[in-house]
Amino acid sequence: MLSNEERQRIEAEEVAAAEALAHSTSQVRHQEAVQAYRQEVRAQLRPRPAPWWWSLRWALAAVPVVAATLLLFPNLLPSDRATDDTAGGIANSALMNRCQAEVSGQLLQIQSDLAFPSWQEASGQFSANADGKRWDGWVRQGDTRTDFSCSFTLADQSVIAQLIQAN
Repeated sequence: MLSNEERQRIEAEEVAAAEALAHSTSQVRHQEAVQAYRQEVRAQLRPRPAPWWWSLRWALAAVPVVAATLLLFPNLLPSDRATDDTAGGIANSALMNRCQAEVSGQLLQIQSDLAFPSWQEASGQFSANADGKRWDGWVRQGDTRTDFSCSFTLADQSVIAQLIQAN
């Protein structure tokens, strides 16, 4: 049998062991709580992707700017070249380019020194038939305006320009 001293010593050892186990369990729980809190803080500090609607905010802000730009500068709008008439076997824009080169050659001037009508002005100056197309236009060289008639023949794809008068 055990003496009282031995019993007290064993009980004290068991109490100390239980207290040590409780203390280590408490420390483990504390470390787990610290680690969980660190993960929460890191998650809050981590950059997040912008929500999908964030890019729409910039697009919606750009709409009034684009609308104002197009209203103030109508030349930025797509021209009528998208509906370029190809009756007579050639597009109006292609006939304009070929006629401008022909007229500048007859006037012995480089094309950049001459002022031809704009696309909008010239769009009403074309006439077409089954044999080709004609552009009755004008060109300005300094203060002098020269009228011309430029015709495209579908059969041989030729362009002939005739200078009519100089004002």
